[in-house]
Amino acid sequence: MQKIVTNLWFDNQAEEAAKFYVSLFKNSSIHRMTYYDSSGAKVSGMPKGSVLTVEYSLDGQEYIAINGGPAFTFTPAVSLMVNCDTQEEIDRLWTAFCKEGKPEECGWLTDKFGLSWQIVPTKLNELLADSDPEKVENVNRAVLSMVKLDIAQLEKAASSDTQEDLF
Repeated sequence: MQKIVTNLWFDNQAEEAAKFYVSLFKNSSIHRMTYYDSSGAKVSGMPKGSVLTVEYSLDGQEYIAINGGPAFTFTPAVSLMVNCDTQEEIDRLWTAFCKEGKPEECGWLTDKFGLSWQIVPTKLNELLADSDPEKVENVNRAVLSMVKLDIAQLEKAASSDTQEDLF
């Protein structure tokens, strides 16, 4: 197990969420599930024998999902960022997450479990690190105008001489 593992608290959908996430990413799998015993069930109010934790990995990154009840919920203050190499990957993930989730702006979305994700092209960091501040400003403006990020539009923004060329 890696030294630092993200632990995600769900009401009672840990298994469903882990299976959904694993289905979306290559090199991903569920490794182990634990279950509430009578002591844990008594303290938590969860049914004895129900799933307590799900250990899984997404493209080599380890996670644990816990069914902890409704005491805590996700907020956009924490999100999982997925760096995508192609527009096809962005489109595939965006469609899958937004099917029952909610698209936000600037490449953010909230999935059907309430977890926030950022679906971004790896190219974006390169464009934002350009030494030309006008290009960076154009890319930032483009990002702020989008919901799902579009690599071609970001590249067009970076190569535009003026803001009027963009829209």
